[in-house]
Amino acid sequence: MFPTHNRRKSAPLPPLRWTLTTFSLLSTTSLAGAGSTHNPKSQCPSSPPPSLKPHHLLSSFCLLPNPPSLVETISSSSHIDISPWTHPPICELTNDRGGQYCTYTNSHHGHRGWSIVTTPTRAADVASWFLDLPLPVNGDSKKKKWEVVEIPGKGKGVVARERIEQWEELIVDYATLVVDVGFTVEVDALRGYKLLHKAVEQMGDGGTGVMELGKSSEYAQDVVEDVLRTNAFSTRVGEGDFMAVYPTVSVILSSLNARHVISNKADKNQNSAYTRFVQESLQVSIAASKTILPGEEITISYLTLGKTSSERAHLLKRWGFTCSCPLCTSSPEEIAASDHRRKEIAKLQDHAIRAFQANKPYQALRLTRQILPLLPKEELFPLESEQLENMSRIYWVLNDMENAERYAKESLEVLARQGYIKSVEGWMVRRMWERFEEEEGPRGVRY
Repeated sequence: MFPTHNRRKSAPLPPLRWTLTTFSLLSTTSLAGAGSTHNPKSQCPSSPPPSLKPHHLLSSFCLLPNPPSLVETISSSSHIDISPWTHPPICELTNDRGGQYCTYTNSHHGHRGWSIVTTPTRAADVASWFLDLPLPVNGDSKKKKWEVVEIPGKGKGVVARERIEQWEELIVDYATLVVDVGFTVEVDALRGYKLLHKAVEQMGDGGTGVMELGKSSEYAQDVVEDVLRTNAFSTRVGEGDFMAVYPTVSVILSSLNARHVISNKADKNQNSAYTRFVQESLQVSIAASKTILPGEEITISYLTLGKTSSERAHLLKRWGFTCSCPLCTSSPEEIAASDHRRKEIAKLQDHAIRAFQANKPYQALRLTRQILPLLPKEELFPLESEQLENMSRIYWVLNDMENAERYAKESLEVLARQGYIKSVEGWMVRRMWERFEEEEGPRGVRY
């Protein structure tokens, strides 16, 4: 499956108890469950394309690097090594007193710095992986093909300054504040605020990039909590669930000045742009889903792909939005036809998974084939590679390697076209086979 396509925007949270409720911006459906994966020693830390890299960013074989350039000591008289962090950790005990969460910062990472709030155990794992992260560059250094302007009846929005080609990358950003979801439950709010403020204050820019973001949560009782509730996306770091803030992207998508531009978006790609998350580097970019002409508004979806009209209306209430995109404002007949196709896609996906799990591969093939022609009609292009991979998986299990390879390459070609990977290479198909074998057992045995 393609776990790296699942990225979720934080939904409204209850006060004080910060348990995160999320849903996907880009949702995919796989025939397989999550298999156990690991990185062999030769890949520590590894960086294959995001679509093929397993969730486990580090394995037990990975050694903790200790580069002199990042070593800082707690004080001039101390020789305790806290690399790659530039500040000694500050910790708070969990409510049951059985564990602790700490703030870890490297203020030299890019022009903003990088802070994470997590447990010491997870921080030790992240330390090795952190050194493999690409170094962020100031987004202002790249010529922008877009600008923020007043849009009549909507407030501020984003429009193209010049022609933007389909799949072209418009904005790229890296997470700068990353918070363990467990922290929001296991540490009481008042002590948690202390760690959050320290995480922000220790950044290289003094936290300016984070604290200037939009704040619109009616539940937040602290300014940093408000920033997280308003702007954070959920992601995976190693084995943990985290919230991550991407300041540049948030300025465009989630600030109070720019949020009005989202109010007329649903999830049919009359939306002109989409988000691409690269989980392993905590990177997110916005790319054009179609050719955008000068002066045209740039829009994205805030919802899980494939929702019906009533589901979209209900979910958008979380942000106080009323959808007025071309899909939502179509005639009742067109909306009914779209809803019918979306319900059919969801039903076929569910039946295909059930058939595959019940050892009925040919039935799963037939159902998946019926899904593929429906996706373009609803412009659900991010789901295409997932279904093609499912076709490859079924043929692989059936030991039909010619068709398995054909659909594997088609799946990768879609990812390359959409910018999730740079190009299709032979080793990617072999990596896919390895993943199938790990999740399904040796090929040719089940059937």
